[in-house]
Amino acid sequence: MNLIGEMKNFWLIINVGLVILCAFGGYSLMSPENLRQENPDAILCSILLVVMPLFAIGCVAYSIRSGKCEKLRRPSWSRHAIDWWHDPLQSLFISNWTMAALAIGSAIRLPQVYAAGFWTFAMCFCLAIGLLIGQLLVYRIFRARIVKTNYNFIHVKTH
Repeated sequence: MNLIGEMKNFWLIINVGLVILCAFGGYSLMSPENLRQENPDAILCSILLVVMPLFAIGCVAYSIRSGKCEKLRRPSWSRHAIDWWHDPLQSLFISNWTMAALAIGSAIRLPQVYAAGFWTFAMCFCLAIGLLIGQLLVYRIFRARIVKTNYNFIHVKTH
């Protein structure tokens, strides 16, 4: 197997593992011990629903305007999500999946919790929905810059 194929498999395992860990993290977040110290509310959820799409659009716009990436590669499970400035769609894609897993993990314990637990779940849900809305808006706004994933793509700015 060549190096590119090995790296694709490596990042696939890491990304899927990260999503699974976030689901367990969401479940653990809803434990009674953790909920005693939490106080999220409807205002926080509303703020998250507004801020997260702006965050997604802002990251991609900054990446383009700063000249760090002129073309946006379609996201893939087989690439790393660490580089917001050179591969923002990939980072946004994995972030969205991890937030969705966090919300799903917290939803599993939802029947066992009271008001603080409900608002903690709502906060996780608003993070995931806000990022999803942001991701959809980014695809709409920057549609002309999105290119098919190419593993030989090199981030070199030519003058």
